[in-house]
Parts: sequence; C-alpha cells; structure tokens
Amino acid sequence: MLRDFLSPLSDHFDFKTGREYGHIGGMIQPHTVDYFPDVENTDLVIIGVNEERHVIDNEGTALAPDAIRQAFYRLFPGEWDIQMSDLGNLRLGNTPEETYDNLQSVVSALPKDIAIIILGGSQDITLGLTKFYDQNNKTYNLGVIDAFIDSSLTDSEIDNANYLTGIIGNNESFLQNLSVFGVQSFFNHPSKFKIFDQLFIDYFKLGELKQQINEAEPELREAHIVSLDVRSVKFADMPAQKTGMPNGFDGIEICQLARLSGIAPVNKFFGIFEYNPLLDKRLTGTNLIAQMLWYYVEGKNKSQPDYPLIPKQELLKFYVENDLLNLIFYKNPKTNRWWVEMNQFLADNRLISCSEQDYQQALNGKISQRLYRIVNKVTV
Repeated sequence: MLRDFLSPLSDHFDFKTGREYGHIGGMIQPHTVDYFPDVENTDLVIIGVNEERHVIDNEGTALAPDAIRQAFYRLFPGEWDIQMSDLGNLRLGNTPEETYDNLQSVVSALPKDIAIIILGGSQDITLGLTKFYDQNNKTYNLGVIDAFIDSSLTDSEIDNANYLTGIIGNNESFLQNLSVFGVQSFFNHPSKFKIFDQLFIDYFKLGELKQQINEAEPELREAHIVSLDVRSVKFADMPAQKTGMPNGFDGIEICQLARLSGIAPVNKFFGIFEYNPLLDKRLTGTNLIAQMLWYYVEGKNKSQPDYPLIPKQELLKFYVENDLLNLIFYKNPKTNRWWVEMNQFLADNRLISCSEQDYQQALNGKISQRLYRIVNKVTV
C-alpha cells in the first residue's frame, strides 16, 4: 500500500559513495526501484512532497525535496543510534487537496512511533499532517515557525498564505494548541493579533525570541507537528527567497529551533517548506536546511522520556506563593525542563510546560506572559 503512494528516489543519489565515506547518505535506507525500506525497523523517515499548486509567488518549491536531500546526505552524522529511511516523494493527487489526503494515508500507514520529516513544497502541505490527527480523532498541538501568520481576515480559498484559516476554522479539528514563532508585526494586520489574543493562541515575536531563543522550548516541547517556513530566516542566511527578508532568525537560531523540535518527546512531524532552489544560486539556503535537519535528527537521537511519560514524583518540586497566585513548579534534573501546576484552575492537577524564567518571575511576584495566557485559556 505504501509503495502505491510513493515514487522511488532517482538514480543520481549515490548512496554507495555515502557508505564508503561515512556520510549520512550511507546510513539511509532508500526507496529505490528495486527496494522499499523496512519501516517496522525504522526510527525516522523522510518523505518529499513536491506540491506547489497552492503557492503564491514562490513557484519552484516543488524542486526542493531532492535539492535538500543532496545537501543533507553529504553531511557526516553525529554519534547517532537511530535508523533512518527515505521513502521517496509522495505521488501527487489530481488536486492539492488530494495530495493532502494521500499524505494523510501514508503517515497513517506507518508505525505509530516513527518520526517523520516532510520536505516541501509549499506550507499548505501542513494540512495533510493535521488531517492525520483529525481523521484518527486525536488531539494535537501545532508549532509554526514563520514571520507571517498565514491566515485570512476574509473568506478565501486555501493557499500557502492562508492555510491556518483552514485549521483554526475547522469545527471538526482536533487542534488543541497553536503556537507561532518568529512573527514580524509589520507583515501582519493588527486584527490578526487581536483575534489570536481573543482565542489565546500563542505567538512569539521575532525580537522576543532573538533575545531568548530557548523561551520557545516549552511550546515546542508540546508540539506534535512543527511546520517551518524558511522565509522566517533572514535573507543573508537564506537567500532562496523571491522577496528578501532583511530581518529574521539567523542560521544558528533556526538550527536551535530545529534541535528543540527534535528533542521533544511528543514530536512526530517536522516539515520544512517554501524553499526555492531556483533562487539559491550559491546553495547557501539548501546547506542551511541540511544543517537544520542535522540538528533535528541530533535532537531526536537525544530525546528521552519526560513528564507525563515519567511520574511527577521523579521531578523536583518548588512552591511559590505571591499576591496573585499560588503555584507549584516542577523541574526534571536530568533534562532541565520545567512545568507548573495550577490546582486552582485545573481540576485534573496536570502539569503545564513552562520555563525557568516563568519560575523566576513568579519568585519576584510577577506572572509571566506565558502563565497569563495559560490562566486565561483554561478559565474562559
């Protein structure tokens, strides 16, 4: 069944040389004309999706998957104990919507514990990943790394600049939380921020994260899907953009976000979208994406079970009382991750991911922006 939806990799990928030199390409099980990987004994798979029919002013993204592979497979691996397979490229449907359905069918047929890298293509492909959870009646959290909030203030057809509308506006969606990282205010209508505030959707502006990139960790820790638009990276580090972005994440910061995505225990999908090889004359963009993938796999290799997979009795406990709230913070000494318990708002006593900065602000009698959003979200 899987092979019916997937095209094998082309002959120009030289996996034999990769094995001889110890490159990442040499440790990949590739889908070829004569061989299909053993997905039952695989930890991570790569799937290319050459879909760009809903793209706006970025034609060429359909060429991205193979260009990214060329750069990634030439890198040397870390000290990884992880089995990887490349399933080739998804066969496109007659319409983009059929492609989303095909993608949902493929990922549903894979073993449930596999992590999946999606190489786009345009970012509306994210809809195919959300369908996996909606069709299986499973709640999920979505993390989006993007300078733009890709939603529309008016009714319009779904495209790569409006796909979030199809997710947020879907009454049958099992979306639990949405977080957007790297938003640049001048690219987004003020009404979008008002709507997100009313819905208590998390968004982090670029300037805030550049000062403390690790403040994205609590939300990325909970994200089952991470969808990354390469235009969130500034033009100097990602020149494969039709309209150059003078501001954005730099190469180091975007690799940090990729690693945080991979190390999250619940993360299943990591998608990279909107890369245009036709504009990448000196291959700076594809080389940066290759390094992002390297750090994602590095994170996956180092990922370890954490709360709620381990009991909170194994966590360090900190009581904080102030004039606003009584809080109990928890820290895992092995991973240095933090959580907060809000018994006065959550009847089930579950823990909410947070950061050490949230704890430090509570010690000083302040409620951080993250905890403020949490309190309002659960009390509405």
